[in-house]
Amino acid sequence: MAKVNGGRLLCSALENLGVKHIFGLPGSQNVEFFEALRQSSVRTILANHELAAAFMANGYYRASGKVGVLTTIPGPGFAYTVAAIAEASLDSSAILYIANKPPDVAGKKFNRQSIDQRAILGPLVRRIVEVDRAADIVSGIREAYAAATAAEPGPVMLHLDPSAVSGQSEEAPGAAPTPLPRRPDPLLVEQAVQLLKTSRRAVLFAGQGANDGAPQLLEMAEWLQAPVVATRSARGVFPEDHRLSLTFVSSEGAARRFNALLERSDLVVAIGCKFSQNGTYGFGLRIPQGKLIHVDASSDVLNANYPAKLAIHADAPAWLTALLDSREELDPRKSEWSAEELASYKESGAYYDNEPEPSVHGVNPATPAGFFAMLRTILPADSCLVTDSGSHQVLTGRHFRAHAPRSLVTPADFQSMGFGLPSAIGAKLAQPGRPVVALIGDGGLHISAMEMVTAVREQIPLTVIAFNDGALGQIRLQQFARFGRAHATNLLTPDLALLAQAIGANYLYFEGGSENTLRDVINSNSVTLVEVSVGDSNAIRMNRAKGLVRHMARRARKGQIFGWLKPKRRS
Repeated sequence: MAKVNGGRLLCSALENLGVKHIFGLPGSQNVEFFEALRQSSVRTILANHELAAAFMANGYYRASGKVGVLTTIPGPGFAYTVAAIAEASLDSSAILYIANKPPDVAGKKFNRQSIDQRAILGPLVRRIVEVDRAADIVSGIREAYAAATAAEPGPVMLHLDPSAVSGQSEEAPGAAPTPLPRRPDPLLVEQAVQLLKTSRRAVLFAGQGANDGAPQLLEMAEWLQAPVVATRSARGVFPEDHRLSLTFVSSEGAARRFNALLERSDLVVAIGCKFSQNGTYGFGLRIPQGKLIHVDASSDVLNANYPAKLAIHADAPAWLTALLDSREELDPRKSEWSAEELASYKESGAYYDNEPEPSVHGVNPATPAGFFAMLRTILPADSCLVTDSGSHQVLTGRHFRAHAPRSLVTPADFQSMGFGLPSAIGAKLAQPGRPVVALIGDGGLHISAMEMVTAVREQIPLTVIAFNDGALGQIRLQQFARFGRAHATNLLTPDLALLAQAIGANYLYFEGGSENTLRDVINSNSVTLVEVSVGDSNAIRMNRAKGLVRHMARRARKGQIFGWLKPKRRS
């Protein structure tokens, strides 16, 4: 058998796993791998920064459920990815990170770019797979790829010695093994059925792990006549225009209303979610153990934050299918949730507190609700909206309704600014048939704007909507509420029309009557930057005044304002 170059083995193994795209940057340490990529069917997407490349791999997974693949040089290339790998770890995004090892000259210290990559990334990845020889490349790739999607998905690092790529091996890659779903214990399925048989007010709580079982979830909810709530990462797993869909966003008022609903329930069925801090309003949801059935593919998730009466270690789609097979034992007519009661929950301000929101130029009414109602009207149901971290993300969660699985992609438990634009590029490559829109703030744009160059160069159709308020808006609002003043949040946003022109993108300033133009832009094959002006509303100005009064009162109580009235000591 003829020997095969290690780089070619690596590419062949990726091809056999069905990998279509790889994100990253070449450098002196991985030129041989990039030469092999040039000759492969895997499309290489050159990002402008390793952080952005890792976000692209994240968006690729979040929009499709297919593993995102990333590669960088060691040292600085590796270090730049750390925040994005942390994002993927906390948000359960499967990424295969092919990272070269730094040089190690035997008997010598102070080697170039020599940092302990294993120690740095070890706590953030599901596994580190070491590959030191060409003969181990294929098995190493398969092990790492499988580990990224096993149990709770997440990033896995293939730690690759450069000699493995430059070496040769007689091992030829064969067909990749097909992973088998983790099926539920039939006895636990029967116990769940018995609990559901006696339930009259069940609530289904669906997480990202239920995305691949969305059709079964819809069928099960309609059979049980049970309302469905999706976590932030799973918005759209159940269509949010459905009469049984209830939206929960993380705020004090929403948590209070949702807890009241949970108190009226007699059973909560959590499917493919891990009850993270952000997803439960700081663990503020009250779900008694005696009411909870929890199904998840990761045993580490079960009974972690919310102990369950019945914990089932299984893939969500497999469990939902098994439950549907027993549906004849369940009588949907026993449901006591009335249409009026669920409608009342939706209409009573259950989604968020009466927090001040900005004005949004170009829509009528000039409010975030008006803008997102317009956007929902012009976006196809299966489109994918990707946000960054910031005020615009909060507003999206409150006012946008997702109608299809993986159609709303946001950072959840790590909240990296700069996530939105590159993740949208990855999402579009993963789902080329779906319109993809990146909705970001001008703060996120300052971090990631040059990745629009990537979209233009790679001819990736993308619409980037930038909320421009000239500030780090979310932090500014928090400063107003506490101190009545802002500090270090003002931005100098460049002329976005000139920026778009300089990088070869189209530009649209959104104003009254632009809805049809925006619809055409979203459905086009171009890269377009859409500027939306956002300003202070009366509510924000009032909140700022109240914050200033509260701050002055606090200072007065501490004697910081009226201290000058006290007699001063003579020296």
